[in-house]
Amino acid sequence: MLFTFQNITYTLGTGPGRQITASGAVAEGSVLVVRGPSGAGKSTLLRVLARLQSCSGGEVFLQGESWRHLPATAWRARLHYLAQKPALFDGTVAENLAKPFETRQGSKNKFDPDRAKALMQELLLGANLWEQDSRTLSGGEAARIAFVRGLLIQPHVMLLDEPTAALDDQAREAFYGVLSRWLTGPGRAALLVSHNNDYKGLDRVSFLDIGPGQRGE
Repeated sequence: MLFTFQNITYTLGTGPGRQITASGAVAEGSVLVVRGPSGAGKSTLLRVLARLQSCSGGEVFLQGESWRHLPATAWRARLHYLAQKPALFDGTVAENLAKPFETRQGSKNKFDPDRAKALMQELLLGANLWEQDSRTLSGGEAARIAFVRGLLIQPHVMLLDEPTAALDDQAREAFYGVLSRWLTGPGRAALLVSHNNDYKGLDRVSFLDIGPGQRGE
């Protein structure tokens, strides 16, 4: 398996809260769909795996290496978390796409404007958006720009939280087309939270069901 997590335990809510324990794995070129009712802790699980939120126990391995052996910044260079409502920086779309590379000194990955524009086109985003103020983007446009930004970083695992919630049918189809092609590259996999089952066109999909008082497998 490319990516595995074992007995990840975290709490929902304040105080004693509700405890969730989840285990799962995803193979190279595959998608693990995280399912459960609203408030079950699906989004929290993705944030925990991205090391954006703490957990009380468990182990995570990427290509056999434990997350305990890497600083958080190095871990997040390998896993990219795309929030349901992703944040964009002040400035143009082009500046937003280039921003992650400004602090990646010595990285083998350099900002490639041509690649960024090609991905935007595949995601049905017009060339006129390149110099547009990011604050003027619609929710669907912002979600796709954040997805492009994540792809440019070239992570091994994409953690996608309701990535198509703000997209229409045509844009949703384009999104999953790009994701499918990205998954054909070496050492890549994705975890996906989605309420509308729109991922049915993806190949090699498995499922993880989680919820309060429930042990995910």
